[in-house]
Amino acid sequence: MAETIQALSDIVKMNTVNDNEKPVADYLANLLKQHGIDAKLIDYGPNRTSLVAEIGDGNGPVVGFDGHEDTVALGDASKWAVPALSATIKDNRLFGRGATDMKAGLMAGVFAFINLKEANVPLHGTLRLMATVGEEDGHLGAEQLVDLGYADDIDALIVGEPSGADKQLLTQKPIQAMLGVDAATAEKMMAANPTTEQHFIELAHKGSLTYTVRAKGVAAHSSMPTIGKNAIDMLMTFYQQQNAYFDSFKAVTNSVLGATVPVVTLIKGGEQINTVPASAEMSVKIRTIPELRNDKIIAALEKMIADCNAAGADLTLAVQDSFYPVHTPAEANLVQLAKQVGEQVLTQALPYFGAPGGTDASSYIVKNPNMEIIVFGPGNITAHQVNEYVDLDMYQRFIKLYEQLFTKLLA
Repeated sequence: MAETIQALSDIVKMNTVNDNEKPVADYLANLLKQHGIDAKLIDYGPNRTSLVAEIGDGNGPVVGFDGHEDTVALGDASKWAVPALSATIKDNRLFGRGATDMKAGLMAGVFAFINLKEANVPLHGTLRLMATVGEEDGHLGAEQLVDLGYADDIDALIVGEPSGADKQLLTQKPIQAMLGVDAATAEKMMAANPTTEQHFIELAHKGSLTYTVRAKGVAAHSSMPTIGKNAIDMLMTFYQQQNAYFDSFKAVTNSVLGATVPVVTLIKGGEQINTVPASAEMSVKIRTIPELRNDKIIAALEKMIADCNAAGADLTLAVQDSFYPVHTPAEANLVQLAKQVGEQVLTQALPYFGAPGGTDASSYIVKNPNMEIIVFGPGNITAHQVNEYVDLDMYQRFIKLYEQLFTKLLA
């Protein structure tokens, strides 16, 4: 078995469901060392270790490559055609949890590093590999690397998350709608693509903001409401102001991602039917765009809270998570080089795509809003599903693709 496939098989067999990523980091460090590349192991917690490695002469831009070591849960074992950690190969597909999301992308980046180092390809700048923990559970490793300064100087970042789909899925209307193409365009893409998969360059994805607003009132008998303070009334006043705020931005859209999408997902309040409620709370999930970034929304929410409290309410705001949106213009150097190299290596046209979900890029861009970012890697939409797999032909192609892309970015 080729070294590239053996290594991928080895790490897919490792159970790294939202924790226990250290075996992957140790494996990568040993593999890189065998090829003359030193790596730093960065502990996040017990059995949770990220990895950072660099090559290049340091005299030029910094290009980052990001891949995560963790996976989602294995899923219902009875629904898998093969054991979820078996790394079974059938019809040139490697099956297993994490095969497509995103151990194949991670290993493609690692072997691109190795091949460039082995071939002594001149890289005028720094090529930085970042293998992270906890991407599926809040971008934990990426947040830690940002705090340690590893994102401060990155000019361009490639996130090796899966960017493809079985090309036969292009016949399905939901897929066409998601990609913004009509049936005729989808048919042409399929006919012109000699491979089994259609890939896309994801140059944008929405951010995510989750928060809870809590109201504190004073309980009283419902027959004497004036001696109490109604927490639900306080919360509803804020709710109306929040809705008016987001309504005012309905016309503000991103050319790729569309509009901000706020959703009230949880609400509760009161203790019993004949008591003035002493507490109430509401949780909200927002998919954000660069034109209305998370920090701007949070500042507006804080002002609304302050205004309500000045009028007699007792409200508090708790932000559970905040992941920034990402959008790199199509004319950016990184996007254009990825399209040029990718179309040649993958032998297909590569449309641009904006996704509703996020990646580690949401964390890296916070300290460096001018960073050019794309999400582009082997793998497909079987991520998080039973019978997840990666096409091994595409995996090998992406190793070559990354080699060429890194070389051009650091020429």
